[in-house]
Amino acid sequence: MKIVVDEKIKLFSNIVNELDCFENIEFIYINSKEIDNNILIDADALFIRSTTIVNESLLKNTRVKLVGSATAGLDHLDTNYLHSEEIKWFYSPGCNSSSVVHYVLAAIAHLDKINIISKESNTIGIIGCGSIGSKLHLVLNKLNIKSIVCDPYLKFNHLSSTEEVEKCELISIHTPLSFEGSHPTFNMINKLFFDRSNVKTLINTSRGSIVNENDLLKLEHINYVADVWANEPSPNSDIIDNAIIATPHIAGHSHEGKVNGTLNLLLELNKYLNINNESFKKNNESILNFRKKDYLSIDEVTLNDFSNSYNIISESINFKNLSKMSGKSLQAGEFNEIRAKHEKRHDII
Repeated sequence: MKIVVDEKIKLFSNIVNELDCFENIEFIYINSKEIDNNILIDADALFIRSTTIVNESLLKNTRVKLVGSATAGLDHLDTNYLHSEEIKWFYSPGCNSSSVVHYVLAAIAHLDKINIISKESNTIGIIGCGSIGSKLHLVLNKLNIKSIVCDPYLKFNHLSSTEEVEKCELISIHTPLSFEGSHPTFNMINKLFFDRSNVKTLINTSRGSIVNENDLLKLEHINYVADVWANEPSPNSDIIDNAIIATPHIAGHSHEGKVNGTLNLLLELNKYLNINNESFKKNNESILNFRKKDYLSIDEVTLNDFSNSYNIISESINFKNLSKMSGKSLQAGEFNEIRAKHEKRHDII
């Protein structure tokens, strides 16, 4: 079996070397820029990050029957094509949920410090109750910061209505980007939303195109905190300059967030392979042991712990300075380079 692996998937080869029954697998580690149809002609599986678009043009006439992504989003996977070709696929939802929550709380701590918001008097509205939105709600409750959550796809008793969340002055977005269905999120935050809501501060760590950036740029009363941008990896410099905090799509890029994506790939591969039960259990145990880390107790953590352990403002300043030097929009190479140079940070919960 031959598996092509993006060489930047965190610690992949280190963990593989400790697993049983993988000796007959040929792992080919390659830069994501070099992953193309020719490379995959005789490959049986492909493990990638969000930088690789997986579609018919990439996989046509190859042997690939398994595709795994080490990232929480799946915008880069043409799932309709994969289904049509009976190619098994999976991704890693929730792998970086703690990292994104950490980012949002570091931003909130800064906004509170400079009196943009008040953690005592503001109720934080959360749009989306998936792995990130639900964890953010939980941590905010533990910090005694009031928050409410809406999610039109879920019917939990603790959820609030969309209308109630829109009354909040601070809203954090945690939804996937979607174009179809009963509640598409593409350009969901637009002029109509701003007109009917009370929002004054908006945090977006989901996808840039959930927010209509052109509508946002016409408003002077919105404090925008953004890690994601329309037209990545060539975002508009005007929206970056306009944001009170701007970062280059790295909210989920903690050490643990990346390693969790790697572990998910290997857990799925362990299930996919027809190996004996003893080796399967041993591999699962070895993989899960990599998740063990000394975290702060969620009952003891403070809001300042999040800002003290991650200098979000320094990251924002660097990104804004690069954007200003680049003119109207950043070039793809510049955007990807600053992402790659993102300072190593750790989750604390």
